[in-house]
Amino acid sequence: MCQLAINSLAPGIKNLVEVNPIEILRDGPSYAIDTVEAVVKSFPDSSIVLIVGSDAYEKIEQWHRAAELKAMVDFLIITRPGTPISSGNEIEELDIGALDISATEIRSGSSNALPAAVAAFIKENNLYAS
Repeated sequence: MCQLAINSLAPGIKNLVEVNPIEILRDGPSYAIDTVEAVVKSFPDSSIVLIVGSDAYEKIEQWHRAAELKAMVDFLIITRPGTPISSGNEIEELDIGALDISATEIRSGSSNALPAAVAAFIKENNLYAS
């Protein structure tokens, strides 16, 4: 679905994005720290920036091995409607005009915010159906 979404972007943008299947190929639960550790192994001399929504970042302390993760990456927080970053955080925050839509709304099919190819894939594969 990520690749389908990337394919719907303008050529100048989609050529700058790569979908990495690392989490899909991993057996068992997939935690952000595991993915970051794997990326660090592949790019040992690079700094890693983890981009997350402000809604997810508000719960960062609940994440698996959160302290280690915070020590390994720089965060770029995308402001999500209705979820501002708590004051006192020294984290880079970016407002990109994110859509005011939840993953639940997307899974329910009640949104037209998805690229048509992604919506079709979800429907054809009966994903998120109860």
